[in-house]
Amino acid sequence: MRVTESPARDCLRLVVWYPLRLVIERLPPRAGFRALGLLGRLHAALASVLGGRKGRIEAAVAAVAPGLPEAARKAHVVAFFRTHYVNQLSIFVYPGLTRDNLGQILAIEGLSHLDAALAAGRGVVLPIGHFGPSQLPLAALGVLGYPMLQIGFQNDEGLSFIGKNVAFRLRRLYEGRIPAEIVPPGPGARRAMAHLRGGGVVMTTMDDGPGQPPFGRHATFPFPGGQLCAPLGPARLALASGAALCPAFLTPGERTPFRLRIDPPLPLPETPGTDDKNAAALALTRDCLARYAAVVAQNPGWWHGLEAHVFP
Repeated sequence: MRVTESPARDCLRLVVWYPLRLVIERLPPRAGFRALGLLGRLHAALASVLGGRKGRIEAAVAAVAPGLPEAARKAHVVAFFRTHYVNQLSIFVYPGLTRDNLGQILAIEGLSHLDAALAAGRGVVLPIGHFGPSQLPLAALGVLGYPMLQIGFQNDEGLSFIGKNVAFRLRRLYEGRIPAEIVPPGPGARRAMAHLRGGGVVMTTMDDGPGQPPFGRHATFPFPGGQLCAPLGPARLALASGAALCPAFLTPGERTPFRLRIDPPLPLPETPGTDDKNAAALALTRDCLARYAAVVAQNPGWWHGLEAHVFP
């Protein structure tokens, strides 16, 4: 969701990062996620009264998933607002995750693919989209004992004083409580390579988050709602390190709020030359994006980039 700095947003930050945070972190994880989702529903209801934004989101949903009936389309609009709050504020929930309570909120499918690749002595690159609470898989796999590293932006550029000194500062502290290492793109690439060669797992994104500057090589791929410019970084990282490349997708669960699907490793060329490596990175990314496109078309309200993709 696109957001802009304003005094109103700063006031909301003070409410969120002080009384609300202290309440959410004391709730059981499932109740915490439910409470955050209610905030999104409230925002969606207010957007209906104030006008403008909700109609824009509905048009974006229709562009990405044109076959949806009206009732489903409107439900995905509400899901878009709900996803924004759950994604942004679930950092309050992650410190409370344990092996015992993780199964109440997340079902994991395909963990055997991750285990097999690690048992073979290979690191694993897990590309995942900006979809749903995108750090939940990182926190969950870390809780389960996997050696996790995330390549992710941690940048306070353009934030207000309160944005930098309250929201960003406290977010960094809470991210430090996730059982994983988080490194920035660019300077963190060397650390990610070493982590993979040591048999670790690197989670990185297969699309750019809204408002984040693109980093590294990109290419354009077919996608619901129009062409999508996506990073080649996950595929290039796997090719450079010899790690397995296992696309991962967070989706709604059946008996749990969320489900993580880890696909089998995509086949990598054994000893690619420079030209072959570039072609392989394109082909691998195209495969990942085709799978991601199907996930987005099924639940467009979960996609962080929905609005920016249709209304750049």
